[in-house]
Amino acid sequence: MLAGGLVAILILTFTPYALLSSARHAVATAVQPIPDSVYLQQVEPPTATPRFDVADWYAAHGEDPARHAMLVESMDGQHVFAEHNADATFNPASLVKLTTSLVALRQLGKEYRFETRVYIEGTTDNSGVLHGRLIVAGNDPTFGDMSAVKLAQELEKRGVKKVADEIVVTPGFSFNYSEKPEESAERMAKVMKLTPKKYSIGDAPSSAALFVLRSYPLRAILLYMNAHSVNFVAEHLGAMVGGPEGVRRFIVEELKLPADQIWLSTTSGLEHNQMTARGLLAVIRALNAEANRQGLKLEDILAVASDDWGTLRKRLVGTPLEGAVVGKTGTLVHDDGGMASLGGVVYTQKNGLVFFVVFNQGSGVAASRALTDELLVQVVLSQDIPAAMQKSDEAEAALENEAACESGGGRERDAER
Repeated sequence: MLAGGLVAILILTFTPYALLSSARHAVATAVQPIPDSVYLQQVEPPTATPRFDVADWYAAHGEDPARHAMLVESMDGQHVFAEHNADATFNPASLVKLTTSLVALRQLGKEYRFETRVYIEGTTDNSGVLHGRLIVAGNDPTFGDMSAVKLAQELEKRGVKKVADEIVVTPGFSFNYSEKPEESAERMAKVMKLTPKKYSIGDAPSSAALFVLRSYPLRAILLYMNAHSVNFVAEHLGAMVGGPEGVRRFIVEELKLPADQIWLSTTSGLEHNQMTARGLLAVIRALNAEANRQGLKLEDILAVASDDWGTLRKRLVGTPLEGAVVGKTGTLVHDDGGMASLGGVVYTQKNGLVFFVVFNQGSGVAASRALTDELLVQVVLSQDIPAAMQKSDEAEAALENEAACESGGGRERDAER
């Protein structure tokens, strides 16, 4: 029973998002080596000045234009729909997750999966009680209830139903977004209905694992993280690719952004961070290019406004942009006077993908979101026609499954504020 060997098990706590990601993208593409600075595509200066006066629009709505920024451009950079304070720094809040997504996708690849290795030491009696230690080793930030259930099922296949003595987890182990490994072990054991006498933190054995639990691929994790703006996952992914300074260095060096216009204290967007609308638009362009290089579209890793569950679920509903916007929200209630921002792309009929970033500082969150949606609609309609995306029956079924999961509750989230 203790013979080594890896058993690949797909398990993640956000099954509906994995299903949605699979429905959107059915063909896997291997990551190929590429030269440095792949994103440095020269964008020619626009041939015409912006035609929408954002400053006047905000002033007409009783807002101080200095507290807002906006940049909206066509994919080739030739057509500037609107530009206002594009080189002024603001706190992008959870739009920082776009930078983390870019670096993680580039360095890890879309098919990267976290592995949780499982070992047992001791003997199991005829009633299925393990007299010894169950050791769970891994650093999967998405490991939660459903992962624990699958772990229990795999143990039972091997004759283990209870653990009499001890459960050991490695220092990086987390369960349902807990930063404390020992607490995570207790929570996991409760879900698994195990009754050990002791919980502890230790190293994994050098021997082969009894079996291995594998997460869904990174592309599905990114979709879940960005749609629900899960800070815990963003911080853990960020730590794997160099932390805030590593992410900052990547986007400065790869995208040739001005170093004095970027400050990242976190990879989730919490606390104090600084970027410009122009800088973030460059990040979104690069994220789109990297996604395309790996056979993905932005909607495979970002939510569709008014369509997918998450922070964009109720945005742009009933407007001409419904179903045509793929993006990420950024919200801070207190830091830097409060921020409510939005960045992403709009599918249009004439210009194809139109890239946009909107920063709002100081106004109430609900009011800022309403202003952003109204402004974005007017800017796009002033110069193009939105083109809502069509979803397959399989994708729609995945969304229904997720709706059922959401209504059922039971998940602990560390979502954006």
